Amino acid sequence: MPNLLSRDALAVAQAGASKLAELNLESGQFRYRYEASSNAKLSGYNVLRHSGTVWSMLDVFSVTKDEQLLTAANKAITYLFNEHLRFFGGYLNFCILEKNSIKLGGNALAALALAKLYEINTCDVLRDTSYRLCQFILEQRKLHGDFVHKRYFKSGKISSFRSEYYVGEALLALLACYRITGDSLLLNTVLEVEADLAAQGYGVREQSHWMLYSLEQLQQFDKSPHIYAHAEQIASEIIDNPNYLDWGRSTPTACRTEGLLAFIRMHPPENATSSVQDAALKCIEENLQRQLLFQTKDGAFVRGGGDRRDQEVRIDYIQHNISAFLHFSQLEKSQGNPHQ
Repeated sequence: MPNLLSRDALAVAQAGASKLAELNLESGQFRYRYEASSNAKLSGYNVLRHSGTVWSMLDVFSVTKDEQLLTAANKAITYLFNEHLRFFGGYLNFCILEKNSIKLGGNALAALALAKLYEINTCDVLRDTSYRLCQFILEQRKLHGDFVHKRYFKSGKISSFRSEYYVGEALLALLACYRITGDSLLLNTVLEVEADLAAQGYGVREQSHWMLYSLEQLQQFDKSPHIYAHAEQIASEIIDNPNYLDWGRSTPTACRTEGLLAFIRMHPPENATSSVQDAALKCIEENLQRQLLFQTKDGAFVRGGGDRRDQEVRIDYIQHNISAFLHFSQLEKSQGNPHQ
């Protein structure tokens, strides 16, 4: 397969982000899901993916400065405030509500998107709301690196539901909020939780890209060797056990690409070999070529899988793919051109 140049990767990210902006309606809600072949609208909405999509669009904006992306992101954040921001038990307990459920991941990705927008538009309400959502996350902390994953808004009862990705999302949100607020409690909590998670090998079996994002960000504040070692375990699992490829779907592949890109942006200890990072880069390049097979002419990405949902487009399919291509396009800035 031919090498994918960084400038080509950026063009893919730009096209996908522009499609997301086009899918953003006047209300700020996205056209969430549709059939690529017929353009028929499909049912469903997920506010967690709404927030993750905003984050990815703003990530592309930070490189391209395409104003249509910022306009759409601002509308999408206004929609989030109008329709999903609520107070849980008191006016200082901000949460993101969807159908009587408060999800750890929903709060986390909303806080992450708000922190990203604050870096672009230093409006106090963005910072303060992100911070309040993170305070709620801290209150959901349990023992041994765990959190409450879902609780019901009206009763306050805790659900048995758990997600493989919510804890990684929560840690990434806390670090993003620490970056804009400087509240050391946020960073210290992540350090404590990650030490527990590293001892458990959390995120390895799940091949968690969100955990790799978090570990990459955490290393910028703390150089403890176990942080890199934890990330290396997850990356090695992705490289050595690529079972996700058997599914023939775009998003599982894109998520692993995102995670491996976060890993190779990290700084290995002085005595570390480059073998895992070299293998990660090779895997990234192969995955990106596969991901291109799912791209439509207008920049969107279909689900794939060869079943009745093969040609389905959903905003998070676009989100994860454009993040992968964007971050690949930016590699040369920190490491030199990966193809030289």
